Amino acid sequence: MDTRRSVRPWSRRHFLGTLGALSGAALVAACSQPSSPAPATSAPAKPAEAAKPAEAAKPADAKPAAPAAAPAATAAPAAAAPAAEPKVVAGVFNVWFSANWNDITDKAVGDAFVDWGQKNGGIKVEWQSIPGSPQLLAKQSASLAAGQPPEVSRDNLPYWYNLGEVANLKDLVAKFKDKAGGIYDIGISSQTWSDGGVIGAPYAIDVWPPQWRIDTIGAVNNGQFFETWEKLIELGPKVQKPPQTFTFAMAIGHEGDHVNNLVTILWAYGGRLCDEKGVPDIKNPANKKGIEIVKQMWDAKLLPPEGFAQTVTSYNNETYQKGRAMLAINPATIMGWLLVNDKELADKTGIAQPPKGTAGSFAEGASLAFNYFKKSKLADKAPSAIEAFMDPPNLEKVAKSVEGRFVPVYRDHTKGDFWQTSKFAEMRKIAENGRIREWPAAPQAWLPDVTDARYSLSDMMAKVLKDGMSIEDAQAAAQTDMMDSYTKSQKKA
Repeated sequence: MDTRRSVRPWSRRHFLGTLGALSGAALVAACSQPSSPAPATSAPAKPAEAAKPAEAAKPADAKPAAPAAAPAATAAPAAAAPAAEPKVVAGVFNVWFSANWNDITDKAVGDAFVDWGQKNGGIKVEWQSIPGSPQLLAKQSASLAAGQPPEVSRDNLPYWYNLGEVANLKDLVAKFKDKAGGIYDIGISSQTWSDGGVIGAPYAIDVWPPQWRIDTIGAVNNGQFFETWEKLIELGPKVQKPPQTFTFAMAIGHEGDHVNNLVTILWAYGGRLCDEKGVPDIKNPANKKGIEIVKQMWDAKLLPPEGFAQTVTSYNNETYQKGRAMLAINPATIMGWLLVNDKELADKTGIAQPPKGTAGSFAEGASLAFNYFKKSKLADKAPSAIEAFMDPPNLEKVAKSVEGRFVPVYRDHTKGDFWQTSKFAEMRKIAENGRIREWPAAPQAWLPDVTDARYSLSDMMAKVLKDGMSIEDAQAAAQTDMMDSYTKSQKKA
């Protein structure tokens, strides 16, 4: 999920060593990712702009030029200038979060903490938007191992809560649960641990809708999105012109978005990642049909052939944004970027519920949330900062910075035509009815290892699609790998 810039990559071996230094660590997670953003501060410099593509072609590593009146774009990973590693700054209050694919939203989030600091004795706040999984997990781990974690951080909270490194915010969140019409249920349930603790203070609902080309898909399907996965397979060849364009920028490589893209299809046919107790369940026979659907799309050449080689979560964003794919399933980082940088393509982009399977149509949703590291230098000030950030008027301002980047966490903030009757209403529906990735269980500590270190599900699909392994054998191999992550994630007695 999704915004990036460039530094030396972290190897799996390097990160395992870093994570092994953490006291009491029960889970290892890492991978290589070639991107990282420049740090933003209390007076952040704008990120480097992506190189403008030539009129005749829009390469994968260059974003479309922004309209003349639009603010500067957050750079695409490969197009950005190299930047220094984000570091915790001594003597200041540090805030880290995974970036938002547009610098306007990043700045709105960061500046809210800056404002808190100014109103509370002039505390200096340094905020940094950092690539999401896996790079942010590696950086968090390294900072903790060095004894200098950031005060407030947004990502990988199940992992850190399981290790006891971040706080239980149950009482803090309870103060805001019923304000401004109430927080959406998934906002809190997606942050509620199996022990009843709340692992993060939710500030927005990140949903994963299909973002699709109204002009091309609509032209072959009566102006509508694909009603079913079978319809996508049937009509997909009519909306693409390979090798220039493909139907579906499905994330299938060694990057975190592949888990959502696969589970969205598995859910449609009754499948799931884990059981009600949170034990991995990819071996479940109900998952076979969803895997078969992916194989049918692959065999029909509806997916870009380079998908398995991708190692950054921006792949599907960029593939859609440069016009190489007609469909991507992703948080609205895609739409948020378009609204700032390519309004023409934004107008041609629809938002929908995922195609149906025999079990129905299901989309992922979860809240974006902040917590604080208990061992950070200014941890005693963190609850005050998070409470100020959660104030409804403040979060409404953040949500409106680029309206449509995510669904506001408070129901009152989704009233009005934008969220009720426009195409963005589909996002609100997911906030109301979406599933967390670990459905039917609570958030799980083992998932980051599977998602961003082992890539168990990506490898499972490679075995089926590229190596010709039977689906059942590939499921069994993935189950073994996931169970190893599960076992390591369990707290030692």
